[in-house]
Amino acid sequence: MGTLREGKGETVVILNRNAPAFYAVPPDRYEAMMDLIDDVQLAELVRQRRGEPTVRVDIDELIADAKGSGN
Repeated sequence: MGTLREGKGETVVILNRNAPAFYAVPPDRYEAMMDLIDDVQLAELVRQRRGEPTVRVDIDELIADAKGSGN
């Protein structure tokens, strides 16, 4: 924990024989990295689906239908 405290909130690399063994990443940076990964995956999904047929929907009708079915 001392090594992490010395990092003062920055990412810390732990070495084993001068090679990175793992990285200790602060929670806010980790969350940002995970959000970025999600964004990249969603962008890839959008690219894959580009050109597929679309379906027009009315959000008000969907809400009314959901309320009418008890959902």
